[in-house]
Amino acid sequence: MGRLYSIWGYISRYKYVAAALVFLFILGVLDENSLWIRFQRRAEIATLMHEIDKYQKQYEEETARLQALQDDPKAVERMAREVYLMKRPDEDIFVFRNVDPSQIQSRKPQPVSYTEVVHASDSDTTMVAEEIDTLVVAAVQQSE
Repeated sequence: MGRLYSIWGYISRYKYVAAALVFLFILGVLDENSLWIRFQRRAEIATLMHEIDKYQKQYEEETARLQALQDDPKAVERMAREVYLMKRPDEDIFVFRNVDPSQIQSRKPQPVSYTEVVHASDSDTTMVAEEIDTLVVAAVQQSE
């Protein structure tokens, strides 16, 4: 019990310092608006502001593309050709894709002649892409 009185005597001598330390501990750690949580929220705000800037740039680019599509018929044609694989009646479409090396071992290639690929119609664009993939796989396997 004597030891408890000596600790109490020490705290009562420095009661203002002890009260300030308890107050700082409560503000720094325990409170729902503590300094620790404030630092976390500021970091989160900085991350969100970075995302806002990124999406703002993306919005401006997409708005410029939309404006170009509304004003320029060549831009519409370019998008139709690149994105939707559309073509003029006197043209042929060739689709080249990158083949994952892990797929080369698992797929057995079916040889396709060059004339079959060249004379594909509009409805056969997906078939053409698959045939080109098999040609690429066959060429890679033959080179090994």
